[in-house]
Amino acid sequence: MPNRSGRARHLWVVPDLPDDSSSRSTVAELAGPAARTGRPLRDAQFVLRVTLRDGEPAVWRRIRVRSDLLLPELHTVLQTAMGWSGRRTHCFSGHPMVDDDAAHGHLRIDALLAEVGASLDYTYDARGGQVHTVELEDIVFHVDDPRSRCLDGRNVCLPEDRDDSVDVAAFDRGAVDLRMRALSMSRSVDTESAAESPLVARLLRRLRSTDVPQLAALLPRCELTIESSVDIPLAEIAMSKLAWFLHRVGERGVELTGAGYLPPSLVEAIRDELDWGIGWHGTSLREVDHHQVTDLRDAARSLGLVRVLKGTLVRTKAGTHLADDHVGLWQHCVARLPIGREAQEKDAGTLFLIALASSASAQHRDELATHAMAALGWAMDARIAGQRTVAFLDLIGAHGPMYYLGRTDVDAPQWARRFARDALRSSTR
Repeated sequence: MPNRSGRARHLWVVPDLPDDSSSRSTVAELAGPAARTGRPLRDAQFVLRVTLRDGEPAVWRRIRVRSDLLLPELHTVLQTAMGWSGRRTHCFSGHPMVDDDAAHGHLRIDALLAEVGASLDYTYDARGGQVHTVELEDIVFHVDDPRSRCLDGRNVCLPEDRDDSVDVAAFDRGAVDLRMRALSMSRSVDTESAAESPLVARLLRRLRSTDVPQLAALLPRCELTIESSVDIPLAEIAMSKLAWFLHRVGERGVELTGAGYLPPSLVEAIRDELDWGIGWHGTSLREVDHHQVTDLRDAARSLGLVRVLKGTLVRTKAGTHLADDHVGLWQHCVARLPIGREAQEKDAGTLFLIALASSASAQHRDELATHAMAALGWAMDARIAGQRTVAFLDLIGAHGPMYYLGRTDVDAPQWARRFARDALRSSTR
């Protein structure tokens, strides 16, 4: 790997957890710690109240659906629940994320309805103005039947042809429930991948995998529907350098040099006490002469584990809490990948994670990165754009120990694929 001296450095702020004093229950609070780190909900269903505005008499449904439905799937469910024919146009609104029509196909409803009481607007037949409010009433877990269900309701919608002979009071919950249970929710690879990974969904909002054959070939191999099963031994291997660094920073912190670098004594300890799998170049004890040292410090800062306070590198609350929790540190890191604020950094980092999760060869990885970045409109090399994510994956050994020397003919460790898959599924970026 070429020396990365002189590259731009950025610091992004890790957001605080939701205020516990809130009167509303958030999805994260109901789902537990996993959801608070950005993981998609598992075994969760949403109870939604769908109300047709300005209807007389009032028309509403209470339905139960999977929390991972994408908006096109929710549209199908709403059509069935309300009795619409599907012949007219429709749109969702009422949330900043649905302002862009191109994004609709890859937005999950649990990303839009983040707390009980949250709502969306659903308009069917723009000319007729059939506006519905879709409100999250409850979240339930461990439901044996994943199919959409109609739990309750009142009255029926007038047909699009405005047939006044229809008895609006003739609502049959059982019949509506039967039609909802019969809905087919089979998914393409793209749809399933978008539902499981916010990062993949972000890519697919702007390109089709069929436009990038390498992406179409690698997405199924990522196996994004597989649950994470990280255990302590794996986490200890992957997080060894970060955990070591957090312990060396300690509760008192590390005073930086006048130029703002790590002191020579710590540089020497990083060289001598950590297993890099390669020889250390030269005898200098200056941080600027060893990109491994800079990678370690930058990764800890970018991931919100340390920060600089009055010339001293100190641990954040997260860094202190996770210093002895390797599994928690793994989960913290995957939720914050890819590293970088800029859109091109996120895109390139995501492509490298896809390549790693799919066990792509070096050739296939580079072909994916080149073609996908061009399709996304980026006129820059993916290795440069995704450098911070690649550097972190190098740091923890996810690419194999020889990657620092530019070698691409060595296999990544088995845990690396799991780490990349968790990052694709769990990222909050």
